[in-house]
Formats: sequence, structure tokens, C-alpha cells
Amino acid sequence: MKYFIICLLLFAATSKGFAQSQAEMNKKATEAYRQADKELNDIYQAIQKEYAANKKFLENLRDAQRLWVQFRDAQLKAMFPEAAKNYGSMFPVCKSNYLTLLTTQRIESLRVWLNGLPAGETCTGSIGVKQ
Repeated sequence: MKYFIICLLLFAATSKGFAQSQAEMNKKATEAYRQADKELNDIYQAIQKEYAANKKFLENLRDAQRLWVQFRDAQLKAMFPEAAKNYGSMFPVCKSNYLTLLTTQRIESLRVWLNGLPAGETCTGSIGVKQ
């Protein structure tokens, strides 16, 4: 029984599922942000394609997206106002995680132009107005 427990502990200590290097954590967090950013760009492009005939909406969407990028960057500065070195080795993970959160929130707010709103919603604005 002791031999089994010792083997189990050794396995746990050497397993990648239990421990990661800082570089691996940074890489995973950065990749998660890149995936979210790609999804955001894909949704943005799909909206532009689907609403191609609604020029005024697309003009306003472009303005909103530019302002959102400025907002995202300002939020990041507000969250981490000091130089990166002041936050320690976890900073790249924290930064990527925060950017992923903000990007995911933006994805959800844009997704309504593709998926619509719940039935009975009366304040639809430009959602679904494709001409």
C-alpha cells in the first residue's frame, strides 16, 4: 500500500496536468486570448458580410469597434497601471486573461447581430435590418 501511495505521489509530482512552468502558463493564456481575438474578428467580418447593404449601420459599427479597441486598451491600463515588472512573473497570464475576458464580453455583445434577440424583444434597433 505504501508503495502504491509513493508511486502515485511521484506520478502526480511529475505529471504535466499538475504542474506547469511559467512559460507554459504564459503560452496557454496568450493562446486563449488569440483564439478569442480571432473569434471576435470572425464575428465582426460575418456581421459586415451579412449587413453589407446597410451602409449606415456598418459605418457606425466600424466607429463602435474602433472605440471599443480604445476602451479595451484603457481598461487594461486601468487594471495594470504600473510597468509590467511591478506585477511579477504572473503578469503575462493576468494580462492575457483580462484581455480574453474583455474580448469575450465584446463577442457576446456583437453576436446579437448574427443570432438576433429573444422573441418579443421590442428594442431591436438595427438588429436584423440588413438593407
